[in-house]
Amino acid sequence: MKRSRKNSRRRLKNCACALLTAGACWNYLASCGVTERAEVTRIVLPKEETAREAGAAAAGQEGLENAALPVPGILSWMIWDVPHIYQYDSYPTGCESVSAVCALRYSGVDITVDDFIDQYLVKGSLGETKEGALTGPSLDDAFIGDPRTVHGCGCNAPVIVRAAERILEGTELEARNLTGTGLETLCREYVSRDIPVVIWATIRMQAWTNTITWTDEVKGDTVTFYTAEHCLVLIGFDEENYYFSDPDSESEITGYDRESVEEAYAKLGKQAVAVAPEE
Repeated sequence: MKRSRKNSRRRLKNCACALLTAGACWNYLASCGVTERAEVTRIVLPKEETAREAGAAAAGQEGLENAALPVPGILSWMIWDVPHIYQYDSYPTGCESVSAVCALRYSGVDITVDDFIDQYLVKGSLGETKEGALTGPSLDDAFIGDPRTVHGCGCNAPVIVRAAERILEGTELEARNLTGTGLETLCREYVSRDIPVVIWATIRMQAWTNTITWTDEVKGDTVTFYTAEHCLVLIGFDEENYYFSDPDSESEITGYDRESVEEAYAKLGKQAVAVAPEE
C-alpha cells in the first residue's frame, strides 16, 4: 500500500509537471516567434471623445439615439471604456475570472478578481483512480486547479455564468450563456449595443491542439482541455478584425483578424457569456 500511494503521488506530480512544461513551452515558443501568430492590431484609446461618440463615429452613425441605431447595418463598432486587467501579474491561468470581472465592472458591479475567485468561482482538482487514470470534475462544473498558479487549467461558460448569477442577485442585470451564438450575431446584438461579451478562444488565436484528458468523476465521460484555451472580452469589430480586452495583452485593446478569431472561437465550442439588463 505504501508503494502504491508513493507511485500515485509520483504520477500526480508528473501530471503537474507536464502542465507546467506545456505552459512553459508555449510561452517560450511564442516569445521566440516559433509558433504561427495571428495578425495583431493594437488600438490607442481616444482622449476626448466619449465612448458612445467614438462608437457612433466608427459606425458612421453620429447623432442617432441608441434605440434608433440600425443595428443590422453596422459595419464597425468599439466599446472604448471596458476595464482591462493584465492577468499575468497575479492570475497566470485566471483568464476566465479576469474576463468575467472586466464585464461585470463595465456593467457597474464593484468586484475584484480576488473576490470573484475566492467567493464565487467553483474550483475542483484532478485525482487518480485505482487504475492510475486521471479523474476530476467536468469543465462545466468547476474551474480545474488554482487560477493564481501556472498549474491551473480552466473552465467552461456554465461555471462563469453560475458565479456571475450569484454576484448579480438583487440587481437588474443577468448573466446570459450565449454559447452557440455566432460572432457576427454577438457583435450585432450585443457589442453594437455597448454590451461586451466574454468569449472562449485560444491564446493569441493560435491553432493549438495539445490537450489534457481525464474522466468526469460524475458522468464517466471523457473531459478534454485544450492547453491553449483562453478567455477574453469582445468589445469591437470592423470589416477586418475583432477587438478585445485581452488579459494576455498589456494593451487595453487588441485586435485579431476575423478568420483566426472565428476558427479559435469554434474550436472551443462557440462559448460566450454576457452581462446584460434583465429581459
